[in-house]
Amino acid sequence: MAYSNPAQSRLYADIQRLLSTLLVRDIADPRLQGLAITRVEPSAGNHLVTVWVHGLDNDAEFCMKQLNKMKPHFEHALRRGMARRRIPSLRFRWDEAVDRSEAVLQQLRNLGSS
Repeated sequence: MAYSNPAQSRLYADIQRLLSTLLVRDIADPRLQGLAITRVEPSAGNHLVTVWVHGLDNDAEFCMKQLNKMKPHFEHALRRGMARRRIPSLRFRWDEAVDRSEAVLQQLRNLGSS
C-alpha cells in the first residue's frame, strides 16, 4: 500500500516491526508459535490499524481470539516503545490471501508435473 507521506510509511513499518518482535517475545502459548504479520494497513482516518497475520499450521479462529485478548498489551507496548503522541488502535485479521496464493502455487505445480 502506498502511504501519503514518508512519515506515515515509517510509522506503519515501525508498528509492524515492533508487533513482530512482541509476537516472538511475549507469547508463550505454543499454539500461537509461527504467526507472522503479513501487512499493516491504516483505516481512512488513521485512528485504526488493521494488522494482517498468518500462520501455516495455526487455527485461524483460535489465533484471532487470543490476539484480540492480548490487544491491550500490544497497544500499551506500542505506546511505550514509540515516541508518538497518538498510536492508532489495533484490529487483528487473518490473512487469507496467503492461503489462496498457496492454492494457486499448488495448482501450478500440478500442471507442471502433468
